[in-house]
Order: sequence, then C-alpha cells, then structure tokens
Amino acid sequence: MTILCYGEIDLDIYVALNRLPTMERSASCSDDFENIGGAAANSAMWLANWGVATRLAGHDLGDDRPGDLVRQLLADLPQLDTRYIASHAGYRTPRCQCLVTPDGERSFITHWPQEVLMTPPSPAMLDGVKLLNLDMSGPTPLRLRAAELAAERDIPVLINDIYLTDHPLLPLIDLLVISAAIARGKHPETLPLDLAAQLMRAGDCDVIVTDAGADIHILARGETLKTVSPPAVSPIDTTGAGDIFKAGLAYGLLQRMPLSEAVRWGAAAGSLMCQYAGTTKTLAPLSEVWALLDTMP
Repeated sequence: MTILCYGEIDLDIYVALNRLPTMERSASCSDDFENIGGAAANSAMWLANWGVATRLAGHDLGDDRPGDLVRQLLADLPQLDTRYIASHAGYRTPRCQCLVTPDGERSFITHWPQEVLMTPPSPAMLDGVKLLNLDMSGPTPLRLRAAELAAERDIPVLINDIYLTDHPLLPLIDLLVISAAIARGKHPETLPLDLAAQLMRAGDCDVIVTDAGADIHILARGETLKTVSPPAVSPIDTTGAGDIFKAGLAYGLLQRMPLSEAVRWGAAAGSLMCQYAGTTKTLAPLSEVWALLDTMP
C-alpha cells in the first residue's frame, strides 16, 4: 500500500530567533540547523518513518552540498521511494530559511524560487499508489496532471489550500484541507465554514477546515458537520504543522479509519510536531502520536 507525495522538496535552514529583525533592530539567534523541508517532503518523511510505503517526487535536486544532504537524509528511510527525484549538474537545490520566534510562529525566506525545476508526473509514478497527496506550493499545471493521472486509476486525491470554487483541481479531488486563517485573509466577506461548504459543493469533495489550535471542522458529503478538538500543546515550532496534519490524516485513511477518526489522527500528529524544532529533524514514532491521541476528547 503506497502513497505518493508530490510537490515541494527543499533543504530548510531552521533559525531560532528572539524576535524578527527590523530596520536598525537586530535579532539574536539561539539555534540553527539544516533539515529537509517542503510540503511534500515533510509529509513523506513522517509517513515513511511510520512504516508506510511512500513515494516522493516533485522538486528536483542539484549536485551541490544541499542536494547531497537531502539525498543522504532521504536514503536513511527504507520505506521511502525517491527514484523519481531528478538531480541536475549546475542546478541549485531549493532552500528555505525558517525564522522561528519563541511563540513557535515562523516566517520564511525562499531561495531562488524562480529557478525551481520539477519532474512532471508520469503514469509510472502512480504504479501501486493507493492515495495521492498533493500540495499547492508551486505551479498548478503539474498538480493538475498528477490529479488527472490519479483519476484515470480511481486513486483518491488529498490536497490542501484551494480557496476558489472555480479552481480546475476541485473536480479531481476527494478531500480538501483549508486553513481558516488563510480563508479569512483571502475572503474576508465569507465565513470559513461557508467557504468550505461552497468548495464542497463545487468540487463534490469532503472539506476539512483547520484553525491553528482551535477546533477542526469536517464537512463530509451527505453528513452533518463534525468537530475535532486538537490536543493542547505548547508549540516550539509550527513550521510544517499542516503538512504533518496531512500526513496523519493520510495515515488514518490508509488504515481505513472513518474520516473523523483520521482527522483526529492528523490533529495529534500535527500537534506533536509543533513540540519539536524543525519539521523533519525529529521524526516522532507512532507510539508518541497514539499517546497524544489518548489525551484528546
């Protein structure tokens, strides 16, 4: 049983700051390190660490030191299939600086995004795949092609961060995760749950609305609204929390859990990640997710 995570792969530079710097006011760094980042890679590494057969593709890597480090860290996970991650001579591996403040919030500096290369989805990439996990951190046409290939094989598609009811991907997906905070910023005239209902009708898909540490709402086709309360944690770093929420959600779906239980699993996984610095520096085992799940109502 294999999941394909397709999209963003990069090398993150974690920087812990006492505050964000401003003009004429510097910040102090208490810790820094490198770890793999990017939405697709974040989800894939946690899933592979949990023993799920996982395939990762999307961003290509360079033949530089950052690319070597990414390849080395990916190779440490035997459940992770990286055969479709291309490498290029003279190409700079995508990088991202994650500036994290004491409240766990983060800001990003993306290096050379205009140069990023991606390997297009192919039919072979979906061989044996039972679930396709897409992110929206990049060009839509490649995600659209991946979803079209999945539809041809009746492979369910999980995606996040679509906020337009006429988005071309909506008719091709089965499960959409949106952020209430982002929805409020993009559509201040519409309540997030109302937008979710519009997206559900437009795409004939289930929609999950997250809201940082507040309640998660599940709008499933033909069912009443359900709510999941995430566990209370003191965040150290919220970078990638949504990616690990999706990893936990995907794990639950692959284990044939009901959607509401899979969402609880995602909430526990995402909250657990927030207690570690760096999205993939520490890959928590299944036992820690289950332990946090047991504290949830």
